[in-house]
This record gives sequence, C-alpha cells and structure tokens, in this order.
Amino acid sequence: MALGQRVKEAREFRDLKQGELAELIGWTQQALSTLEKRDSKKSAYSAQIAKALDIDIDWLMSGSGEMVSKVKKDKSARNLIKYVPVKGSAQMGDNGYWLELDYMGNGGDGYLEVNNASDSAYVIRAVGDSMFPALRSGWYIVFDPKRDPCAGEYVHIVLTDGRNMIKEFVSCQHGIITVISVNGMERMSFNCEDVNVLNPFVEIQPPSRLRDELHLLDNECTGI
Repeated sequence: MALGQRVKEAREFRDLKQGELAELIGWTQQALSTLEKRDSKKSAYSAQIAKALDIDIDWLMSGSGEMVSKVKKDKSARNLIKYVPVKGSAQMGDNGYWLELDYMGNGGDGYLEVNNASDSAYVIRAVGDSMFPALRSGWYIVFDPKRDPCAGEYVHIVLTDGRNMIKEFVSCQHGIITVISVNGMERMSFNCEDVNVLNPFVEIQPPSRLRDELHLLDNECTGI
C-alpha cells in the first residue's frame, strides 16, 4: 500500500473529509487529493500528517505496525458507538420525497446505535415499496454529512426549491451532480448551486435496531 493510500485510510478512519484534513495541515484540498492518489513511498510532511490524524508515524511511513496503538484503541473504543437520532421519514413514492416527522424529545422518532458516525449523523426511515428490494419499507438509513459521497452509494439530497430525496449518487463533475433513483428507473442531474444538502449514506438498519429515548438514557446512566 502506498503512502497516499494510508493517508486516505487514516483520514477516513478519523471521519475527516479531504478539505478538513487539508485545513489541519495547512494544505489545499487539491494537494491532499494528489498525495492520496499518488503512488509515492514517502513525504516530507509525514510527521505533520501523523500528528494531525493522531496515528503512528511508523505505520504511516512504512505500513508496519498498527495505525493506532492498542492503548489509544482501547481508550477510543468506548466512544465509537454513537446514538444517532431519527430525523424524518422518506416517503418512497415516485418522487422519493422526504416527509419530516414530528420530533419527540431530542431523538425525533428514536435512535440507532451506529459505529464510527460523526456527531452530525442522522437517520431517515424509509416508507413505501418503490425502492424495494434495495430499501425495505420501515428500515432505517443512516447519513453522515462529514463523509464524502461515493459513486453507487445512497445520498440524501435537499434542493433549493425544498425537495428532499434519497437517490443513488453517480458523480459530481463540472458543476453538475448526477444521481439515479434507487430502483434505477430515473436519472437526474442538478446544478451544484441548486443543491443545499448532499449527505452520504453510512449504513442501513432494520426496525428491530431502533432504540427509544428511555433506552438511551438508561445506557448513559450505566456507562454503556
């Protein structure tokens, strides 16, 4: 594995976008993107990158050992699981519009336990059968604004005209965002300036994983 690949792996492990890491180390996003794609074996900035990502510099430079020491892993493992709130419900009709739910407490319609999610992550409940079998009615989709969208994965889109949709991300090129419906029947393109929100998918969970607010408080009290 090249140095750039290890930088990308560590950046994603720390749940950082390219622009966020670039800002931490005083680079441009373009420079960081070039490094991650380049098949180089070393960089004069390895120590700076390792410090920003709080990872082992030997692993970053050579790939030997572990990215994060066992002591750090044990210390951070307790913080990996987050309780992510259900923010709304996506009506899976022909347009895939998101119908927002009334909130109940701080968790909308409950919480899901999610690994490695940022504090900005949220959950949408799928309603209807137009996205079956990719998404079943009543299942939950976790989105995280801190992640970068990847082709072939779901994204939550909010347009400036107020439309909310869940689509499959295709590309973002030359100021145009292209998506397709999850069932593959419709291809759509939007100008970037017409898109207020483009948040990537993290994972899908069944209804049985839903936790209510009382369960969350019980876990916090027991230190889980």
